[in-house]
Amino acid sequence: MDNDKKVTRRKFVKGAAGTAFCCACFSLNCAGPSKENSELEIEDGKGKEHLAAACGTYCGACPAYLAKHGEGEKRASSAPKKTLKGIPPSNWMDGLVCDGCLSGGTLAGHCQRCNIRLHALNTQKNSRCCNCEELPCHRITNLINMGGYPHRKEYLPNLEKMREMGVQEWVKYEEERWRCPKCGMPMSWYDAECAGCGEPRSEQLFPLSM
Repeated sequence: MDNDKKVTRRKFVKGAAGTAFCCACFSLNCAGPSKENSELEIEDGKGKEHLAAACGTYCGACPAYLAKHGEGEKRASSAPKKTLKGIPPSNWMDGLVCDGCLSGGTLAGHCQRCNIRLHALNTQKNSRCCNCEELPCHRITNLINMGGYPHRKEYLPNLEKMREMGVQEWVKYEEERWRCPKCGMPMSWYDAECAGCGEPRSEQLFPLSM
């Protein structure tokens, strides 16, 4: 009888340990795909709406976004090597990678702390400023005037277009506008020419004062 009890206890302990191990493996397997699904949502989701930033910028032309999602393994910037008035040097975002303002993924440090993004996230239905009654507020006007960068001058006109066109259509429009007119490679805000074929930037983009 005692031997039977020992065998029973041994089987019980062994079975419990096996069950715990299986549960742990199952939990790990479940955790993995959820991360993958989250990353897929960034790429697919509702088109590329996450590239329509809260402030009105098009994230698809941001050097930090293109550093992670740009076409081709190497994407050299053709921005000016030296800082010119209103134009940052070619290395101004070196080392930064981003998935887009409203992606829910990786954000560049300055985007994580952006008070425009955080305020819109808490007050606006679609987390963007385009339908805000306070527009233009001090948050966005201060950023537009800070540094005098030409791409920031597009914030308010872009927000108006988002409101008129709808976010999805606006993103499609911007994606096309920020492509090389010759080969179709995505271009960043301050590329003077295509990093792929050398074609000058489209006349649809704001001019670079050199």
